[in-house]
Amino acid sequence: MLTISGLTKFYGNQILFKDVDLNIGPKEKIGLIGRNGTGKTTLLKILLGEISPTEGSVEMPNGYRVRSLEQHLKFSEKSVLNQVCSALPKTSVNEDWKAKSILMGLGFVVDDFDRHPSEFSSGFQVRIRLAEALVSESDLLLLDEPTNYLDILSLRWLERFLKSWRGSFIMVTHDQHFMDLVVSHTIIIHRGCMRKMAGGPLKLIQHIKRDEEAYEKTRINQEKKQKKEDKFIREFRAGARSAGLVQSRIKALAKRGIKEKLDNIATIKFHFRSISCRSDSVIQATGLNFGYNSETQLIKDFSLTTFPSDRIAIIGRNGKGKSTLLKLLHRTLIPDSGKVRMPPALVVGYYGIDSIQELTPEKTILEELIAMPGVTEQEVRNLCGSLLFRGEDVKKRISTISGGEKSRVCLGKTLLFPSQLLMLDEPTNHLDMESVQALAEAIEKYKGTVIFVTHNEAILSRLATRLVLFDNDEIRVLDYGYDKFLANGGWSEEDELAFKSSRPVSDKKNQYLEEKENRKQQRFLRKQLEKLEKEIEKLEKGKEGIGEVLQEACLSKDTSVIKEQGGKLKETEDLINLKYGEMEIVMEGIED
Repeated sequence: MLTISGLTKFYGNQILFKDVDLNIGPKEKIGLIGRNGTGKTTLLKILLGEISPTEGSVEMPNGYRVRSLEQHLKFSEKSVLNQVCSALPKTSVNEDWKAKSILMGLGFVVDDFDRHPSEFSSGFQVRIRLAEALVSESDLLLLDEPTNYLDILSLRWLERFLKSWRGSFIMVTHDQHFMDLVVSHTIIIHRGCMRKMAGGPLKLIQHIKRDEEAYEKTRINQEKKQKKEDKFIREFRAGARSAGLVQSRIKALAKRGIKEKLDNIATIKFHFRSISCRSDSVIQATGLNFGYNSETQLIKDFSLTTFPSDRIAIIGRNGKGKSTLLKLLHRTLIPDSGKVRMPPALVVGYYGIDSIQELTPEKTILEELIAMPGVTEQEVRNLCGSLLFRGEDVKKRISTISGGEKSRVCLGKTLLFPSQLLMLDEPTNHLDMESVQALAEAIEKYKGTVIFVTHNEAILSRLATRLVLFDNDEIRVLDYGYDKFLANGGWSEEDELAFKSSRPVSDKKNQYLEEKENRKQQRFLRKQLEKLEKEIEKLEKGKEGIGEVLQEACLSKDTSVIKEQGGKLKETEDLINLKYGEMEIVMEGIED
């Protein structure tokens, strides 16, 4: 077991987290969540020993092995297989089959094993690093964004691998759907604290939301009570007969303490501005053929017509040509044969996987965005605020900001101009969960056409109305969404192999019955919540009436009534607190 005690980390005057006490048990599979900048990567670096905490300690058993997903892409071995085998435990002999199995699960083929790592794209180099971590058989894996650059089939393989992992892991990923599938516990960094709970991220997020709602209701109730108590104390402090009662109220207030109002947490806002398209079709691609060399043709005789309000997702294994096709449709690349036609005045917003590399490292965030033609500084500053770049943040140089912040800058360029067509290549990479949700909502509200590449199955299910499927050596256009694609059998047998959906089609009846029972339970809980709210409202009114009678008795110095009404007031307050406790329990069971 790994034990974290009193862990605190400051950066200058900024507190990332303070007085954290946590245990990481054997075989616990943990998802680490929190908004960008809350300290997720910092915590992983502390556990690795790369940086020191300001206060506190991390205790590990003797011989406890920790391995992380390394971020640098310089390799020491001459072949992919040797590089991954170098991470095998020293006790492993003749077990290169483990490395081969993991590499193939991550999308490599046998012919890749003897190639030098530097021959691969950065995305596949990240996979090599991931394979090293997975083959290490460590007691604790620290995985920072392992799902980036993985296609859907590799993600499904990784899902099964992590579910069967014998040790523990702590994983950071923007893909909430994937995290829900593989973790046993979730840790959140929130308001400078850490909280751990069994289950996936959504359960913990909802629990915290309900806790904060209950806290706010209690705080408002306490604030109202405080004002009445203050008024009572001011009015009767000078009276000799009521001096004892006043003093007891003062002591009670001192013991109770004051609940501070929770700070509002700023939320990111994406808004893609659209222009109506008067053309019946947006893009017409006919007979496209393209290859980067004469030996390999990625795109063969591809045709597609897109229409206003289409949400077209391009899906398939990495390396098959999804990004290439998007660039052909964008006319960044010229096809070997075939044509791409667009209306002459079509305005296109584009975000590519190489957009981050096109940023100027020496420029500030403000300078990078204001360099866009036709925009004012005020427009850019307003946009920066919606993307959570505030105050002095806009003066940060591109070279000093995180991958997530760079992604927001690139998306900001797309947000600055109204468009009729959005073309997005892996827009969720480097974003945190909250930003991914905000991006999905913005795409939903966008009134133009969207063509996008993503491996996030939750986003595909939510947004896609049509699919372009790279399936083996064939490219197919499907005039329906991702859920229907999976219901129709999904990936071909050759590609699917063991990549079956985590919920087989034969389980649909059980799934329906479970969901039906859950809806019934939710209706019951919501009725209970309404009932409790009405009861509390009635008790609060009764309490006000008792308070008025009590104040009149104090004015008339009627001690018998003061005693009687004081007892009733205490009983009513106890009952109100009891009802609030019942409400909190009911709210824990209600799903958003």
